Amino acid sequence: MKKFLIIIAMLFMLPVFADTMPFYTNAVPKTALGVFQIGENLKIYSQPDSNSKVIREFKFTYEPETMPDGVFALLLNERKLGFIYVSDIGDDNWVELIYDKKTGAKGWVMTEDRFQFLPWKNFYNMYGRKYGLRLFKDAPDSVDILHSKADDTAQSVAKINYVKTIKLTRISGNWALVSVIDLDKTPKMGFMRWRSDEGAIYAFPDIK
Repeated sequence: MKKFLIIIAMLFMLPVFADTMPFYTNAVPKTALGVFQIGENLKIYSQPDSNSKVIREFKFTYEPETMPDGVFALLLNERKLGFIYVSDIGDDNWVELIYDKKTGAKGWVMTEDRFQFLPWKNFYNMYGRKYGLRLFKDAPDSVDILHSKADDTAQSVAKINYVKTIKLTRISGNWALVSVIDLDKTPKMGFMRWRSDEGAIYAFPDIK
């Protein structure tokens, strides 16, 4: 009994890493246009107007036990790096956020600089090219086929088997030009679908 209590106590003493990463296609709303990088404070308005009602206000400490659940597209507490999905773009640098992934609740914020809102292409070019891509666990098998061109009917040039790394070269619409190394250690290069025509995302920057 004493040994059991010691184990329980040790578990409670372990650090909490409440990071958030998407691993399945349904984690990313098909309507999302990109992501918004947060700071330490976030004030969300009902309309793209600073005189409209404030519907939600957040203060982010990046201490895992205090960070809200169901808010982030991606969150790395140790790096103080967090993103929220953007669902619409307004005038004068306003963007609409999905600030509650469970209910789909949305509201408006004003961007402070041109890098705070990253449309998907910018996000992938910035972080996907740096860290590579990671396939979602439920991505369809067709994503494993690399094509000679950014087209479903283009010639198949290679197949990904137990991928280890996916290096992104560039984004072309719903396609990504990638070079891949899998377990057979043979370099493979071609176009893979990172997103469906309906907006379902299959591969995400493997930010660490």
